[in-house]
Amino acid sequence: MPRLRDLIHAADPYDGFDATRWPSDLQGWGSADPLFRLLFDKLRPRRVAEIGSWKGASALHMATLAREFGIADCEIVCIDTWLGSVEHWYFRDRPDYFPSLRTAHGYPQLYFTFLANVVRAGMTDIVTPFPIASAGAARFFAAHGIGFDLVYVDAAHQYEEVALDLALFWPLVRPGGVLFGDDYSSNFADLMKAVDAFAAGIGADLQADTRSRKWMIQRPA
Repeated sequence: MPRLRDLIHAADPYDGFDATRWPSDLQGWGSADPLFRLLFDKLRPRRVAEIGSWKGASALHMATLAREFGIADCEIVCIDTWLGSVEHWYFRDRPDYFPSLRTAHGYPQLYFTFLANVVRAGMTDIVTPFPIASAGAARFFAAHGIGFDLVYVDAAHQYEEVALDLALFWPLVRPGGVLFGDDYSSNFADLMKAVDAFAAGIGADLQADTRSRKWMIQRPA
């Protein structure tokens, strides 16, 4: 199976990158939930799209699972602008929010934190960054006829943005594949409403757990 990296990038994004310039920082949320292992064990995905990657903790966990299960040609495409969400710009005093953007001359440098984490983990062969807004990524893949075995949505929390991500990426889920995500919690009521409305609108069986905050929808095989 051709690598999507070669479709996305003119040159390997890791070539010549000096990870030593960026401190190790793998802070994340729910990045090692048991659902990841369950899905990798069941589906053995070869193509995975992650919508919202932050510093790469969940992508690296999935890459570790790919190696553990012997999925030699697995590629995880991480779609993010690495510019932060509204929460990351709003919470100025929380170290896991605004300071994590590591702005230089007013522009976030978070992308380089992500690259450095991938390099240090030795997962550059599996994890492919795609620095673009999620809607643009979905349209890019649709135009190229690209589908995914797993699509993990962990980006915006506002109703309109979540609804758009679900609507654009669901058609990219292959038969038997799974669309799943994080933050299904009363703390993110808009996200819950968007996920519920989307599942109802397509007549899908939504499996959700407010304790783990994970949700999933499987496309019929």
